[in-house]
Amino acid sequence: MCHQFKLPTLAEISKYLKTDLDLPLIDPNFKIENTDIFPGKTAPVLLFKDNQLQLMQKKWGFASPKDQRLLFNARIERFYEPKPSMWDQAFARQRCLIITSEFYEYSSETYQAQNKKKYHKKYSFSDSDNPLTLIAGIYEQDHFAMVTTEPNQAMKPIHNRMPLVIKPAELRRWLFQNFTSLIDRTNFDLKVTSMPQK
Repeated sequence: MCHQFKLPTLAEISKYLKTDLDLPLIDPNFKIENTDIFPGKTAPVLLFKDNQLQLMQKKWGFASPKDQRLLFNARIERFYEPKPSMWDQAFARQRCLIITSEFYEYSSETYQAQNKKKYHKKYSFSDSDNPLTLIAGIYEQDHFAMVTTEPNQAMKPIHNRMPLVIKPAELRRWLFQNFTSLIDRTNFDLKVTSMPQK
């Protein structure tokens, strides 16, 4: 379950979207306050609204209808199950993209630090073929959630879920079209880096 990602600068995001990908992005009118994003924090997400492709600031996590706790990852498979879920409308009509430098995951492996405490090993992940990494998201009002799927071979030794990473060529399919073909990320080449230990 991914619960941390790193934001590029707003200039890097704008350059990537407008120059590298040639997208008709509306210039954002806000500043990025934090680059390390955790659930409950605000980050820009890319979405199509009012006939414009734009970055909008939203908070990471939906409030659970049962107990108001923060739910920040949405399983893609949930959309295809017969039982209705709190995510259904967002999957159907309110999809967005999270733009990251990298995202992080902890493995079940532990190590003992110099302070004698045990920690889980931390890894960073990014798109091997592109300067920034796109992750599928869904949103509702001022909140967004990260979409997850089954892990591919790069992620499987570390965690049993992974963010639904998206290639630039798949961007429009996720935002506007039927996204069933995007569920399987077996062939997505992720760069995996072991983070320094404490």
